[in-house]
Amino acid sequence: MATPIPPMPRRLSPVKCIALILLTLIVIVGITILVIWLAVKPRRPIYSIENASLHNYNMTKNDHLYGDFNFTLKAYNPNSRVSIYYDVIEVKLFYNSQQIAFNNAETFFQPRRNVTYLDLFLSAKDVALYGDVARDLKTERTSGAVQVEVKVRAKIRFKVGIWKSSHRKLKLSCSPSVPVSSTKNSQTYPCDLDL
Repeated sequence: MATPIPPMPRRLSPVKCIALILLTLIVIVGITILVIWLAVKPRRPIYSIENASLHNYNMTKNDHLYGDFNFTLKAYNPNSRVSIYYDVIEVKLFYNSQQIAFNNAETFFQPRRNVTYLDLFLSAKDVALYGDVARDLKTERTSGAVQVEVKVRAKIRFKVGIWKSSHRKLKLSCSPSVPVSSTKNSQTYPCDLDL
């Protein structure tokens, strides 16, 4: 009696083999990212504007604006393992969607669980205001304060241990009320963050 020949094991086709290897790599990378994220537990930074003030305000008869706007940007990094490098910081000031001032702020490094205060100085010099913008500013000025929009764009990098990320774009939009007198408005205005 002849013994039956065991069937030959099926070989995986090259396409199935490559697909299996790719799936394994994707699962390993996914698990690695999940473990790192759980270990770091990143949280979004929190920003606000404080100490808004306006000095040397003047509106000429032909609707040209002069004034020195000063703000303090409060940056809070709540992360216990993530530090932040602020490499480029651009600040623009708007009134009724018209840009009235621009400046670059000082770059800085923010350690973990840190609050950093950044002074922002924006000077409007001979800015021509058009149509409704000039009229609205004159009307709002009589109430003693002017509602403006501060927009901040920054290039930032994150640092975890010795690893540093590539640059990311950070965008802030804040709407403080600025007193027209030389006094500071000590109220805090939260900023919307887009990261």
